[in-house]
Amino acid sequence: MKKLQKLPANYDFFIKTDTSSYKGEWIAITGKKIIYHGKDAQEVYRKAKQKYPTANVSLAKVPDEQILILRFSQ
Repeated sequence: MKKLQKLPANYDFFIKTDTSSYKGEWIAITGKKIIYHGKDAQEVYRKAKQKYPTANVSLAKVPDEQILILRFSQ
């Protein structure tokens, strides 16, 4: 059986965190925390990098409704 790869820390944090208070917004994640959020992805990323210039920042769009994320491995 093939071993599953470890998820990146920011993605793992995103799928395990209650982001319902950010519905419809973009969130910037680093170090297992949300560091900035807003409606404009470019602004969110820019502000996050201003605050944490050396951090590995990930952006995620929080859906307006619930979604189901499935991960398959062959």
